[in-house]
Formats: sequence, structure tokens, C-alpha cells
Amino acid sequence: MSPTARAAVTAASSTTASLEAVSDDVLREILILAVRNGKEGGRGASVAAALTCVSRSFRRIVEGSYEEFYERVDLSHGFCAPTDARIRAWAKRGVFKGTKELNLAGCHKLTDATLKTIGTSCEALECLTLSGGSFTKDAFGMLCGSALSEPPVLRKLRSFTFDITTPKMTPKQAMGEISRFIHEYRDTLEEIRIGREAPYSPAERRAFSQGAGSFFERVTECTQLRKLDLTNCGEDVRFPLFDLQRSCPLLEELKLNGFGGDAGWHVSGRMEEDFDETCFQSLRVLEVAVSMETTSIGHRYGNSNVNDETLLLFLYGSIETIETLDITGCTQLGDWRNVVWDRLPLALRTFKCARTRLSSDDAAVSHILSQLCPSLEVLELGCVGANATSVTDAAFTEILHLDGPTLPLRVLRAPGSALTAETLRAIVAPESRFKNLHAIDLAACRSLPREIRRISLDTFPLENIRAVRAFLGSQSSEHDGIVVRDDAPTSARKRRR
Repeated sequence: MSPTARAAVTAASSTTASLEAVSDDVLREILILAVRNGKEGGRGASVAAALTCVSRSFRRIVEGSYEEFYERVDLSHGFCAPTDARIRAWAKRGVFKGTKELNLAGCHKLTDATLKTIGTSCEALECLTLSGGSFTKDAFGMLCGSALSEPPVLRKLRSFTFDITTPKMTPKQAMGEISRFIHEYRDTLEEIRIGREAPYSPAERRAFSQGAGSFFERVTECTQLRKLDLTNCGEDVRFPLFDLQRSCPLLEELKLNGFGGDAGWHVSGRMEEDFDETCFQSLRVLEVAVSMETTSIGHRYGNSNVNDETLLLFLYGSIETIETLDITGCTQLGDWRNVVWDRLPLALRTFKCARTRLSSDDAAVSHILSQLCPSLEVLELGCVGANATSVTDAAFTEILHLDGPTLPLRVLRAPGSALTAETLRAIVAPESRFKNLHAIDLAACRSLPREIRRISLDTFPLENIRAVRAFLGSQSSEHDGIVVRDDAPTSARKRRR
């Protein structure tokens, strides 16, 4: 912020100053900075709307140039209770004229009128998120036709996020409209997201499986596709990996957590002779964790058909670019200790391997940290419903006793492990090789004091290393004050008496 803007903020905060005396240029700079900071938190448009209620000067600045302040509009999950009338009023005032990102997730009051407004008013829209609204098949058809109108609207759309759950459409109709929408904007789409963290209903999963053939045909038409999210979609699905690799060579993120439901999914198609050239070359994020359902008696995991050969088909050309890998629950994978790697995942920073052989063997964990993944920052050996019961002190003993460079590990999840207080004290010590460790999850570790488990439950995933270190230090001090005698242990203070 310039010195002039800082002076204006100081003047505005005083009780005697008036914003009317500040020039519009300075006020505009202040508001743009405020909205920009709001965008980093995900609610840029919310900040702009709130600023219009502060003073007449702010309102005049915002309403005079909506394009600068409403570039990103986030009305997700009922913020300001958006209705068709409110959306229509904003569009009439030109609020959406320069909007590039529009998030209407969870806006259950919206109907077809909103889709009509989007199709006629959002000329610069690039990212569209829709879920929870009462949209019909005809309205989606009209929205698809916006690309063919004169002048064309949504011609720059590059990101589309949609929820199959719609009150006014059956799951089968929703899948058909999604495929149609992708086909209309195939030349510009870079991101397609129809997955969600909450599991879909059985009927919605079956609808995806039945329409998977048509859906993947449309997806393979998007030659510029970079991100595909199918989390918790489908039931026993055939995944056309080779067709996707050949048609979408720029793909960087592929999220298949919970894909295929309890039955899992299989790779379909035939590998051609030019697989070395057509495989993914720039994949950064790959998530293939199994589905998990919380029941009244615990957690139930789905089946995983991902083995070492399947994972190699995904990572063959991207082993050096992969940054995030989630293989939670892939029980058919090996421990990778005897695998000869011609290339190492040097860029891998987040690795989630709970409920696999990799997290069930101390030597495998040590191999991952010390040799296989030298850039690892987040290691998840256990998670909710899948404790790392097989991890013991031996997984870290070799690393702690050998000299070497400081490891970049920042987050370690090992709930339910058999780590002892002595090994934990060596891990969190300031002079250890884990100097960058920021947070550690030690829930349900029965071999550790109850206070350590409580600290982990209360603070993780926030920074908790200092609290753990302080407790272990106090325990060590108390232990140093104990003098062991043949008859009975007596504290040093009592002995001096």
C-alpha cells in the first residue's frame, strides 16, 4: 500500500475525519487491496458487498466499476441467501459483466431463472460452480446454447463444477446434461469437477456407471483438460485410462478417491505400442484412495483393484513431476523396498499411504523417508479408521542415528502407532534431522503418555511440536530428579532433607 493510501486509512479510522474528503483514486486503491485480500480467503465478492455498506463513498467507488471488484463472486452455501430475484437485480446493474469466477454451490433457492441470467449476462465467465439448485433439463439446454448465441456467451469457460444431486432432474438426466455441457465447451474446458467429499447415493452412483461411456467420450474431446475430479462417483466403473492419456496429454490433476464405490474400478482399453509417448507426462496430483463409509460400528472400506502395475500405468511418464499421491487403502500394492527405480519421485511432497503395506512395515517407512522421497513434506501413515498399528520405533531409528541432511518433513500422521516417548523425544528434538516438523498426529498411541495423545487431539493439524517438546522436556526433568536406591525410589528433595 502506498504512503498516501496508508495516510487515508489512518484518517478514515479517526473519529473526526470524513471519507468524503479523501480522493476517489486513493479510496479505489484501498478497496482493491481489501478485495484482493478477501479473494485469498475465498470471499472476494463478499468483501466488496460489505464495503458498499460502510459509506456512500465506498458505494460510489464500487458501483462505478463493478469489473474491478466483482471479478470473483462467491455466493456458496447460502451466503446472503441468494435468490433468483437477487441474481437478476445484480445482473441488471452490471455486477456480473466482468465476473470470471462464479460459485453458487449449495444455493438451494436458485432455479432456472438464474441459469438464464448466467447465460445472458456473464460474458467473461471462466469458472462456474453449480450445486443444490432446482435446475431443470431445459434450463441446462439453454445454458449449453449460450455458446452458440450471437454474440456468444461463456465462450471463455474453462472450469466447470457440478453436483449430480439435483431436485428437478433424475440422476440419469443430470449425467446426460453434464455430458452435453462438456461437449459444447470442449474446446475451452480445462477443469471438470463432478466429484464431492460427501458420498453420492446408490442411485446416483448407478447413474454415473450407466452413463460412464458417454461421459468419458465427452471428456476425451477436451484436449486442453488439466484437472479431472471424480471423487466418490460411480459404482464398479471401467476407467478408460489409455484413451484419456492419448486425448488429454496436458492433464495435471486426477482425483479418483472413492471412485467406483465398494466394488472399486478397473482400467479398460488396450495399451498401444506408443505408450511411452502417449502416457501422462506432467501429472502432479493423483488420488486413488478407496471409498470409506462411517457406520454405527466403525468404518467400512471399499475394495481396491489398484496394484503396482496399475499405479505404474499412471505414473510411468510422471514419476519426476508427481507432487501429491494418495493411495490410502490400496492393499494390493507392494512395499516397494525391492523395486529398482530408474527415476525417483523427487518432487513428491504429499504422500498418503494409510492401510497399505508401505505403512505396515518399518523398513518400508524408513526407505520412503531416507531414499525414495527426499522432498517429502507430508507423510500420512494412518488416518481416521485406519491406525498405523504396525509402525514402531524401528521406522525412525536408522534415520535418527545416521548423519545426513535435514529432512523437509513438516507433517507426520501416525495415529495408533507403537512409538515410544524416547523415540518421539529424539524426533522432536531441535538438533534432530526433523527440524522442519510442524505438526504430528499421535492419537490413539497407547505407548505414549496420555498428555501427548491429548495434545495431538486438541491441536492437530495445527502446530503442536513445541507443546509436545515442552511436555517431554518436563518429563525428562522430573526423571532426572529421581534417585534410585535399593530400598525404594526417593526424590532428590526428600533425600536432601
